Amino acid sequence: MAEILLFTPKHLLDAKTNLKDFIEMCRDKLTVFGADLEWGRDTWPGVGNFTVIGAPARGFSDSQLLNPEIVSFAKSYVRYQQGHNPSKLKNEFKAIRCIEKALLQVKGRADITLTDIQVMDVAAVVAREYSSTAYQAGSSLVHLVKFLNESKIISAPITWKNPISKPKEIHRTDVEGKKKRAEKMPDEHLLEFIGEMFANDPQAPRDRFTTSIFALLMCAPSRISEVQDLPVNCLHSEIDSKGVERLGLRFYAGKGYGADIKWVSTVTKEIAVEAVRRLTDMSEEGRRLATWYETQPDKFYRHVDCPNVGELDPLTDEQAAKALGLSVEHLNLSPYFKGYEPYQILKANGEPLTLAFLNKFAHSQLPEGWPWKNKERHIRYSQALCCFRRHEMHLDRITSPLLLWTPGKSTFTTDLNYIPGQESNIWRRHGYTNWDGTQISMTSHQLRHFLNTVAQRGDLGQLDLAKWSGRANIHQNATYNHMSDDEYVDLARRAGLGGVLDKVKANAPVTFADLDAVGDGIAHVTEYGFCVHDFSMLPCQKHRDCLNCTEQVCIKGDEERLERLMQQRDGIRMQLEKAREATLDGMYGADRWSQHQQKTLQRVCQLIEILESPNTPVGSVIRLSNDQEFSPLKRELAARSGTPKLSKSASEIPVLDELRSLLGGNYG
Repeated sequence: MAEILLFTPKHLLDAKTNLKDFIEMCRDKLTVFGADLEWGRDTWPGVGNFTVIGAPARGFSDSQLLNPEIVSFAKSYVRYQQGHNPSKLKNEFKAIRCIEKALLQVKGRADITLTDIQVMDVAAVVAREYSSTAYQAGSSLVHLVKFLNESKIISAPITWKNPISKPKEIHRTDVEGKKKRAEKMPDEHLLEFIGEMFANDPQAPRDRFTTSIFALLMCAPSRISEVQDLPVNCLHSEIDSKGVERLGLRFYAGKGYGADIKWVSTVTKEIAVEAVRRLTDMSEEGRRLATWYETQPDKFYRHVDCPNVGELDPLTDEQAAKALGLSVEHLNLSPYFKGYEPYQILKANGEPLTLAFLNKFAHSQLPEGWPWKNKERHIRYSQALCCFRRHEMHLDRITSPLLLWTPGKSTFTTDLNYIPGQESNIWRRHGYTNWDGTQISMTSHQLRHFLNTVAQRGDLGQLDLAKWSGRANIHQNATYNHMSDDEYVDLARRAGLGGVLDKVKANAPVTFADLDAVGDGIAHVTEYGFCVHDFSMLPCQKHRDCLNCTEQVCIKGDEERLERLMQQRDGIRMQLEKAREATLDGMYGADRWSQHQQKTLQRVCQLIEILESPNTPVGSVIRLSNDQEFSPLKRELAARSGTPKLSKSASEIPVLDELRSLLGGNYG
């Protein structure tokens, strides 16, 4: 584990001495990024480049390096801060690049001890060059000022706040918010274009790679780094509770979520299988080469064109070229070994090349972190879906049979982007343009936004959506939701009055108001829906005979309770049949029970018919009336209106013989 030390200034009045002590501590005592970290390098692998603002991540020139006067502090600051607060973004680089440029403009030197309020104000102007991440750059400058004050690397403390406003949230409903949402989503015709290319089964390695990775990004919301770190055995199938086979991709997600299976939708199942098959076939030789280097480190890899000679036999230039996979037309090998010092020593001593020497050279060219493609995700190169050989994706170079290579994010993203002056992207290679004739350009992250929005439209739960996307926090879902206002209105309509169906599905409390009932209470949950009876006024007068009660409420769209109603209907039919048989057998009271069951069956059938009717809007609140229902309120209203308290029908007048039998005697 990396050693973490707190820097305590010993020379409170001497900023230069404090700076010197701080650099020495970070360089000589800290082990953050590894005890074997090459301090003097301009690039720290896996950490970042010590370059000026605007410099490219790769291929930068010497003129784009930070000013030498601030480099030692920059390295110390990055190492120190990442030791205490490790992060993947490493915004310390933004702060250093801004302050370096500001110091040169204001002070003419990149001396960090000269930082003052004027320098910070200019640094804030420089931070705006970061455009979409300007606010984060300004925030990183605030952290830098805090550190300079606490460590007394500056002679006088600075009070400074970030003057850059936080960008407007993308889910705002104004015109600007709608525009930003639209920019995050891919145009539909681009998805059709790439789908057409995938269906045409392109054979060129770069086309085959790009279309296959694109297909996997369409199967589950993922980052390009996650897809390119998939293992070759990434497909995972399970039988769900309904006996249906489901397919998933075995991911290790970024942003803190961890390992998980991302399930693939039914419509993209075959696409995922085919994309993985293509990438597996493409990486077969690369994985075979990686396995050789893992298991046979002392032997040269005998590829098809390798000369049949011993490990220590002298090689002619032609044999060496074949062993390296080079064209025999260009036998000058010096450019190939440029920067490899053992080759210069070998030639200076007049010694011949051998396969053993070439094997050592090949091992010196293995990727950083070998044999792990991603140690954190436990993926070796020999197990990786995207383990290839050098130049395998290149359009006009020969694939090396000897050197391993894995694509970075730019391999895929630059094939989707339109970058003037750079190599042709996949759209241009296949003759696709926008409808207005302009060049096509898109980002891989747009697909992640697209799938998240589709899931939101499909009403996928927020927890499931975060899990599917590999997020540790469900609050991040909102950033990827780009549904329009009209779509939200449609969702509200489908949810029904007051969104009561949403509450039912979420097992949230349902109020009387949600069910169009009088009062401020929470409705009681019943087997078939909800009860709106106010138990504080009167106990239940139906003794749980909910189906014959007018205070029973059902919700259209609540499939679980509709299924219970159907089961109850079937049960009533069975009881009714038994009651009728008992009546024929002369069993006392069976006919009265039959009448009750017949009435209940009629009501439940009527209720099911309403709930199943396509004319009933989803979310509707259903209450059946009952004119014969007993109610103290009805009694009182009847008394005040002068009408009989209880209505009578001929069928309800007891037969005299039944009364005599009920009283247990004979009366003349």
